[in-house]
Amino acid sequence: MTSTIESPQQEDHVVLLDSVPYPAADAAEPFIVASDRRVILAYPIAEADFERFGPFDPDDDPFCTVLFPDAMFHRLGPPGDVDLEIHPLAMQGLLGYSVHEVVNSSLAAEIAAVGSALPALRHFVITFQSSTFECVASDYTVVGVYGAGEIASREAFSLVR
Repeated sequence: MTSTIESPQQEDHVVLLDSVPYPAADAAEPFIVASDRRVILAYPIAEADFERFGPFDPDDDPFCTVLFPDAMFHRLGPPGDVDLEIHPLAMQGLLGYSVHEVVNSSLAAEIAAVGSALPALRHFVITFQSSTFECVASDYTVVGVYGAGEIASREAFSLVR
């Protein structure tokens, strides 16, 4: 009789993060500023988060800036809200206009396996109207929530120096 030894399998588990403002629906597109190991994402926040991250003036268009240090991978592209079900993590609970962390991420494990002396890696996914942002990095920090995209843009560029 033979026995098989099963290796532990990576199981992607998607969890929502509440400490990051959620993206606005039907708003300006997110943008990325990146250097070799830092990624900064800026995007308009959902109106439901105005009170929690405000206060804002009535004519403000609040944007959030999030820093991902020690980034080993990032991308911004399809799918968007309409076709989010085609994303490989859709069946694990990926939601539109939301901020997620993928626990036990197969992508983070794959990147860690080829890197040497890497910090512990985490996998983040933020979904927007027309795109999805993914980043594998050591952590994230909400740098700030600003009244306009121009302010968020200036802050993002100052962080890559």
